[in-house]
Parts: sequence; C-alpha cells; structure tokens
Amino acid sequence: MKLLKRALAGILTACTILTTCTACGENTATAMTIDGMDIPAGIYLYYIVNAYSDAMQVMEEDGADFNECESTKDVKKIMKESVIDGVDADVWIQNKAVEYCQTYAAVEKDFAARNLTLTGEEIATIDSALANAMTYYGEFFEQTGISENSAKAVLSLSLKQEALWEVYYGEGGEKNIDEQEMLEYYADSRLRVKYIEMPLKDGEGNLLKSDGKSEIEKMAEDYLDRLAKKADDEAKLSEEFDFLIDEHNNYVTSLSNAAVTTTDENGSTITTETTAKVTTTDEKDAAETTTTAPDSTDTTETTTVGGTTTTAGAETTTTPADGTTTETTAEATTTTTTTTVDGLGYDTFKEQILIVSTTAADAKEEEADTTTTAVSYKPCKKVYEWALDEKTPLLKPELIKDEECYYIVMKMDIMDRMTENDIWAEGTVENTRKEMYQEEFDTMLEDMGLALSVARNEKAFKRYKVLDVDVVGYQSAMMASYYATFGGGFDTLDT
Repeated sequence: MKLLKRALAGILTACTILTTCTACGENTATAMTIDGMDIPAGIYLYYIVNAYSDAMQVMEEDGADFNECESTKDVKKIMKESVIDGVDADVWIQNKAVEYCQTYAAVEKDFAARNLTLTGEEIATIDSALANAMTYYGEFFEQTGISENSAKAVLSLSLKQEALWEVYYGEGGEKNIDEQEMLEYYADSRLRVKYIEMPLKDGEGNLLKSDGKSEIEKMAEDYLDRLAKKADDEAKLSEEFDFLIDEHNNYVTSLSNAAVTTTDENGSTITTETTAKVTTTDEKDAAETTTTAPDSTDTTETTTVGGTTTTAGAETTTTPADGTTTETTAEATTTTTTTTVDGLGYDTFKEQILIVSTTAADAKEEEADTTTTAVSYKPCKKVYEWALDEKTPLLKPELIKDEECYYIVMKMDIMDRMTENDIWAEGTVENTRKEMYQEEFDTMLEDMGLALSVARNEKAFKRYKVLDVDVVGYQSAMMASYYATFGGGFDTLDT
C-alpha cells in the first residue's frame, strides 16, 4: 500500500487520466457549469483523483495509516469513517475537485480571451501522450468509463497554462519581471565551493583505524600547504585545487583497484595490501604539459553543482558552447546540478553550487521533527554549514573533518560566474523565474477560478460515488506506466 500512497502523492501525469464514458446518461454527462462553461463529468472525475490524494495526505498528517490497505475496499473503509475540516471525507473530496475544476475553467477562459492557440507540434504531443496512456490504462479506462475528449482536454491544460505563464511572467510579460532581481536572488540563494573528498576508508570500504586516519590527515595537510603556495593568485590557486581533486580521486581509485582478495588453501581470506602512489608537486609540474591549457580552444570545462533542500527539485542544467541552457526539475530531498560549459577560456571548473534552502537552525528543527523528510546534505552537513556561515572567508581552503570523510573545502564568489555565457545562461534564467514566481502564478490561477460561479449538477454528484474510485487498480496501472516511462519507455506530458 506504500506504493499507492507514493503514486497518489505524486498525482497524475499525462497517463493518469480518469474520465467517464460517453454511454453515461445525458443528464449526468455534465458535472457542473462554471461561469457558463459546461464541465464534463470526466474532467470532474479526473480531479476527484487529485482531491482523493489531497484527502489522504491531510488524513495522514492527522495520524491516519493506509499502509495495511490491500484493496480499494480497505481504503474506502477508512475514508468513510473520516472527517476532514468538519465535513465527511467524500464531501471534502467533492469540494476540492470542484475547486480544481474552477481553476481549469479559469485557464480555459483566459487562454481563449487572449486568442491563444496550441501549435501543431503541441497538439501532436498531446495526441501521442493520450495514445500511449491507453497502453497502460486501457483496462482501467474500460472498467471506469473513459471519454477521450475529456482526457485530451485535461492534457491540453498544462500547455495552456505554460502559454499563460509566458503572458504573465515570461520575458516582457505583464508582470514585468526584473532580470537583475532574479540574478541577485539566484546568487543570494547559492553557495559556490570546491572540495576534495578524502574518505576515511580502505580499498575495500572499511573504516580506517587511527594510524590510517593519521595518514589521511597528513595527506590533507600536505594538500593545504600546496594550496597555500598559490594563495596570492586566484587562477593558480583554482588550478592547483583542480589538480589535487583529480590527484586524490586517482589515489582513491587506485586503492580500490589494489584491494585484491583471494582464498588460501585452508579457505581463509587473503587480502593484498592496498598501496597507491600519490603524485608530488614536482611530479605534477613535470606532467603539466599533458594537461589542457586554460586558453586552449579544445578546453571543456565542467561544473558539478549540488546542494540540499526539502522543497526544491533536482535540477539538471546543460550549457553547450552557444550558451543555451536546458533545465529539468523534479522533486527530491537533494538537489544536484551538473553544468557543462564549453570554451569559456578559463581554468577547469570542478565546483559545487550549494542551494541555500535551509539554515542550520531550520535543519535542527527538522531533525527534531520525526514527521519531516530528512534533509540530505551534500557533501555533508559540516561542509554545508561551513559554507553557509557568512564569516567563512573566500579563497581560503580549510580542512573539515567528518566521521567517515575529511574534506578540504574552498568557498568562492559566485558572482564571478554570473554571466550569460556561464551560470546565468538562458536556461538558468528561466528556471530561476519559475523558482521565484511559480507559486505566485499558481495562486493567481486558483484565485481566478474561485471567483467564477459554480452550478453543480446534483444528479451527477449523486451518481458518481467518489469513494468507489478503484484507487488500487489505478495505482497498479500508474506504477506500470511510471516504470516504463523512466525505464526508457514512452514520453509523458505533466498535467
């Protein structure tokens, strides 16, 4: 039943459409009329599933437990006995679905009033998503009753919302968003660091004893000394840091490769001693001719950006040579962004951009609250809090000791990279715009919907028993679709 909770909590992608059939009686084919717009029962039932998820979430926060539910009947039994905000759960679900329908109507009306249209490519995407949905939901659709017109209408809504987003919050939109404010917001909510990760483990992954830890600490102090010699020149300091990152990564890899385990004639395990050669400064200088020069036209510079958040989604940004950036987002407790920047003409970036999503005090409160999703720190909490501290100086490497790993970390000025050819490329600008204003936009649409009048078709509301929705059968189809999609299956369009 845990899968059911996760599926419903994630709620409805392009293939998660619940509608009603055209064979239903004409007097219940329309669920309601909103400001003169008829809302088909299929669209209403689609939003019933959204509302069902909302209800389960609210109930779980109040202590309800759906983990032991094995069938829709089990879920229904809990729901029938529940009251949410002073009303029976089924009534609460109906009311919430009506609100979703009001938002739907608001989007449709605003889209039409502005004479906006979907492109042929967008319509083809919708048709493809609908056709693919039938592969996994065909049986569920048949049992529930499906109107493809209602399904297509719901699928179309997300693209219409995107069009309205551009009207209001896009570049040159009615809200007149200041890009400089977005740049400052992004820079203020991110921390730029480099670090060398020094695991306190042997080649087989076992924690080192005191002697082994002393060797790692000695190695770290050597790294700090080497970095200190470059402290007067930021470019050389950064270059040396990059070299040390590679050097230590190679050292760790060599330990793993050297850990060869065999068995003697008595069946006892024999593990060869793990040895690895650490490149010295002199050897590094002699080998520098094999590295890519900073000004080389063949330079490819890669920045790995990561952070932690309990609310933000995982970002992936790719910036090709022309500076164009594409970025995707998904919910996660850890945010990791990888940026590839070609031909910028300066030293190789081996950096992390940590998202300032929580303060140390907030994190402690979250840890104390066992119902809160745990915060996942990258690379570790100590490094994160060190970087977050305003007193931490820039360009001064420090050794931070964690239980299973030591880190040599250097904090850097993110504004040095806030250019359109680097971090502040088109994709980052648009992603930041969404980060800042998406919630405001969603609330605006909801308010527009709530302002519209609603005339319910009571016969339809009585006919469609919301607690009879086969949530377990629906979940099974949804999970099949999910695994196929993320396992290389068909594309989906979020709704």
